[in-house]
Amino acid sequence: MDLKTSALGRLEGRLRACFFSDSTLADFSDDAYFWSGQNIRGKICLDLGMAYRLPEDTLLDIAASTQLLHDASLIHDDLIDEDTERRGCPAIWKKYGKAKALLIGDLLISKAYEIVINSKVSAATKVVWTGEITAAVSSAVSGAVAELEFDAHNEQLILENYYRMASCKTGALFALPARCIALTADQLSDVDRLNTIFLNLAVAYQIKDDQSDFLGTKSGREHSSDLKNGRPNLYHILTNNGMSTEKCFDYINDYQQSLVSDSVQLADSLPKQVCVILKELLIPFIELKPLPSSNGLLPVNT
Repeated sequence: MDLKTSALGRLEGRLRACFFSDSTLADFSDDAYFWSGQNIRGKICLDLGMAYRLPEDTLLDIAASTQLLHDASLIHDDLIDEDTERRGCPAIWKKYGKAKALLIGDLLISKAYEIVINSKVSAATKVVWTGEITAAVSSAVSGAVAELEFDAHNEQLILENYYRMASCKTGALFALPARCIALTADQLSDVDRLNTIFLNLAVAYQIKDDQSDFLGTKSGREHSSDLKNGRPNLYHILTNNGMSTEKCFDYINDYQQSLVSDSVQLADSLPKQVCVILKELLIPFIELKPLPSSNGLLPVNT
């Protein structure tokens, strides 16, 4: 077993202990919803933290609190969109009811703060982490509201508004561990660059998610659920505004590639491991599919 695999095992152990130690969360400790993800955030946190030479226990605290916040955001997102499945598992609201799902999501947020309080880092570092978590949660809520109010009619501002929405809703939590790591390592000059990199790649991932929804290839999600739920999806927006499907795929691919290229360029001035994380872990994860040769997979827009 390599060191990274061992650390990921310790991370899952910490998360499970968090569930078992709480009388409310204990009832959900064996639910596959919480344990069937790809653990991308944990892998990034450990790799990046090692590049900045932070202790493993410190990285596990950052990774665990981030994962709890991410799970809370997924529970709330499923509840808002009324998506019935995620990761091949029933959504928490679908399985346990909307009221309980809302409360469990809120409880996971509080547990993220609890991890910070109980961490063995300095009091000053705890203050920094607390401020970062608060800002990230506020941004995620702001982005979720922007998603509900998204204006898809002003074609000149679609990409700008989409980036703002996705970078707030998805990007803030995705960039959170990178910000905490750089701040804890006292590498203040790296914070803004890391933040932009992870915001860009979060938006790039959201585009991939949009494409999966558009093509009907998203596991555990109804075909074109974004369209049916009235959620902003770049593919649906552009094709509904008259752009051909072929041009839409090329246009969005070019935009996503520009986000990736900008991120890689920024990473060149950071520790070498950042480029490795991007090229070996993140970029393959957000890669878009080509336009299917048969239009049988494509939705009929309304």
